[in-house]
Amino acid sequence: MDESAPYHLDIEGLEETHAPSDGGGGFRGRSWVGIRFDCCGVYTRVYRSSDGTAYRGSCPRCLRKIRLRVGEGGTSSRFFVAE
Repeated sequence: MDESAPYHLDIEGLEETHAPSDGGGGFRGRSWVGIRFDCCGVYTRVYRSSDGTAYRGSCPRCLRKIRLRVGEGGTSSRFFVAE
């Protein structure tokens, strides 16, 4: 493997945007929450659905699915544990 070659990671379904203010890139415009899946001891981000009614995702190892409903009033918490 040529270590001088740039590394490129292509993640389907996420848009990368570049903002002049930070000079770099990032994933912007899509709300997310952090989930720790106790089933496999892993952490991942779960993004809000396009209709804005829920956060949907799955454990990156065992593919256990979760859905967090967006309710009136909401919560200020950004991190959760799926037991």
